[in-house]
Amino acid sequence: MISKFGKGESYLPFLLDDYMCRVLKHYRLIYKKNLDSSIKPPIFSRPLLIYLILVYATLNAYVGVTSFDFINYDDRPYVTENSHVRNGLAGDNIRWALTATKESNWHPLTWISHMADVQLFGLNPAGHHFTNVVFHIINAILLLMVLMKMTGELWKSSFVAFLFALHPLHVESVVWIAERKDVLSTFFFLLTLLAYTGYCRKKSWKPYLLAVCFFICGLMSKPMLVTLPFVLLLLDYWPLQRYRNTSASGASLRVVPLFYRFFIEKIPFFILTICSCIITYIVQKNGGSVDSIPLLTRIENACLSYVTYIIKMVYPHGLAILYPFPQTISVWKAVAAAVFILAVTVWSVCNIRKKPWLAVGWFWYLGTLAPVIGFIQVGVQAMADRYTYIPLTGLFIMVAWEVPEMVRNWRYKAISLSISATGIIIALGITTWGQVQYWKNSQTIFEHALAVTSGNYVAHNNLGVSLLAQKKLDKAQEQFSEAIRINPGYFFPRYNLGLLYYYKDNMKKAIECYQQAMRMDPRYADVYFSLGQVYYAERKFDRAIAYYKTALKLSPDSVDARTMLHQALKRKYSIRH
Repeated sequence: MISKFGKGESYLPFLLDDYMCRVLKHYRLIYKKNLDSSIKPPIFSRPLLIYLILVYATLNAYVGVTSFDFINYDDRPYVTENSHVRNGLAGDNIRWALTATKESNWHPLTWISHMADVQLFGLNPAGHHFTNVVFHIINAILLLMVLMKMTGELWKSSFVAFLFALHPLHVESVVWIAERKDVLSTFFFLLTLLAYTGYCRKKSWKPYLLAVCFFICGLMSKPMLVTLPFVLLLLDYWPLQRYRNTSASGASLRVVPLFYRFFIEKIPFFILTICSCIITYIVQKNGGSVDSIPLLTRIENACLSYVTYIIKMVYPHGLAILYPFPQTISVWKAVAAAVFILAVTVWSVCNIRKKPWLAVGWFWYLGTLAPVIGFIQVGVQAMADRYTYIPLTGLFIMVAWEVPEMVRNWRYKAISLSISATGIIIALGITTWGQVQYWKNSQTIFEHALAVTSGNYVAHNNLGVSLLAQKKLDKAQEQFSEAIRINPGYFFPRYNLGLLYYYKDNMKKAIECYQQAMRMDPRYADVYFSLGQVYYAERKFDRAIAYYKTALKLSPDSVDARTMLHQALKRKYSIRH
């Protein structure tokens, strides 16, 4: 064989050239593989950057909330007029929080969180709003962490987290100070999921006990978390895929025995759920919050509410602080809603093997919303935006996993999904910012509620309260009168008319309105206190003292009633001597 190298030529350049060609070919193959797998450049695949964008986007959507005021609907009994909360983290106040059933709820950690805010910020609403927004941002981050840890899907998990952080239906839970229980309970809900995922991965009892502790804290923040054990059973199927485990011999384990094992594993969670349900029902029943609406009407409203929430998720319009329960419900609409719910349920179950995220997301939505959907009617609302804070995550999961599956054969799938997702997120952020602006004060939020709902007697009453505080007495009277016209059995506008006449120095009309209110709700302490104020102003101290004592009997924690009783006794004693 004749060598192709001439005399004196070295083999080294050839060897180097051959080596470099092999190296370049190797990296060219790696680069091509990365392109085919749609792997983004490293800087864009770092979760840290996504977390930063998530925080920035959420802050922008809720910018300015620290300049907003308290709302005269629940913020007063929860914070501004609650003597225990107003005094901060004192030992007596914490003991009160652990046993209090005020506002027909037992949620001691929520009370304590409000006390902590007062301790830090006083009664400046800016600090209270700031805390809510911080919790919301943390919840969005935790949701991303949980989904990432469970599924390993960065982009889909990120899309869900952005939808959660920026959806307008969540504005009520974040901006309304009295709804601290939403963001706080969700914080513990997501920590429970995070700890439970650690338990499933590591098979260690330490994260399991941690999950139980977080669940207890969640129930002590808001009892709506009672459905969490069922969520854990759903997550066992997907994305944790615990049913795909195999035995030591390699044989596939049967589904039914696995289900029983997983169910038994969650018995502590179910025991806590049962205890919380019993406590909540007793507290709300004793507090008079459970309304006796016919069962069929409640079922019809529940079916309509399930579908209405989905419509508002897709097209978030006409959002209000309160949607009054309708006087009549269209039967055909209720039937159509029930058929839709059944159809989606059948569809998701039929695809459970190929597309498990459909069933998991759908039953997450149905299940977590069940405690507040109205089967047991609590309050006067037909539905409420705040109730969707956790449930919508199930629908977000369905969308985030199903849409890429539907377009998997598209030529420009990655570009189309990226542009669409970015556009949706930007649109939601802008819409959320706009919805946030309605929450500046009581007047703006209730004027908006009246603009997007009809027959909203609660909004008329609370708008009247806001106008009354501004000394716009005639305009306030119009709102109270309209509330009474819409619902003659509604108690509060009659009481507020009494206050209005008191401010007008028309004591006769004030007494008349107070007595009407008293007959409608004999257990409302403020009526007796206000009657005491009228008689105190007329120097009829014996009657004033009697009404102050009744107010204290009904509300032993009332500082105002105790102070005025002491003052009336002092004046009565000074007159006689």
